[in-house]
Amino acid sequence: MSPLSIKTLCGAALLSICAAAWAQPVPAAAYTHALPASSVSFSATQMGVPMKGHFKNVTAQIDFMPGDLAKSHVEVAVQSASVDAGSAQTNALLAGADWLAAKADPQARFVSSQFTPDGPGRYWVSGTFSVKGHSQPLRVQVSTHPDGKDLIMDAAFTLDRTAFGLGTGSWADTSVVAAAIAVQVHLVVSPQ
Repeated sequence: MSPLSIKTLCGAALLSICAAAWAQPVPAAAYTHALPASSVSFSATQMGVPMKGHFKNVTAQIDFMPGDLAKSHVEVAVQSASVDAGSAQTNALLAGADWLAAKADPQARFVSSQFTPDGPGRYWVSGTFSVKGHSQPLRVQVSTHPDGKDLIMDAAFTLDRTAFGLGTGSWADTSVVAAAIAVQVHLVVSPQ
């Protein structure tokens, strides 16, 4: 057998092995459990001074399958009364009727309706954000990366507080507290 025939035969064998491997379905983990390291934080500007805070009570219902986005779903909720902006006085103000109205509407929530791929490890997630009795469509970009057997899902977006009635009464003036509230969501999720 000539050297060319041997090379051709070896190449054909290699291609057939690769084709058989590619034909096998690639297992994709389904991530369903949000871990305690998950967090939701925010930042705002009051009289030109940055202010930061977070929510101490975050829950998430996850059904994320990178290989089957049509069946993927995420719901993230924070207990409004768990807001922590660094002082008891500020926390009470933010949980009160002018801001989060935690007694009347205890949870702020995002519920997804669609995942769309946007490159390796990135997705656009469309859904509805609800807080203080107001709901609006929201589309956020989520980036993901593995962390051992777990998966990190990060999103950052900006809310217009006036669209949700956040900051009424003397707080309605956007020159006192800017309309834009930056929100950061960090989910640590584990497989089934």
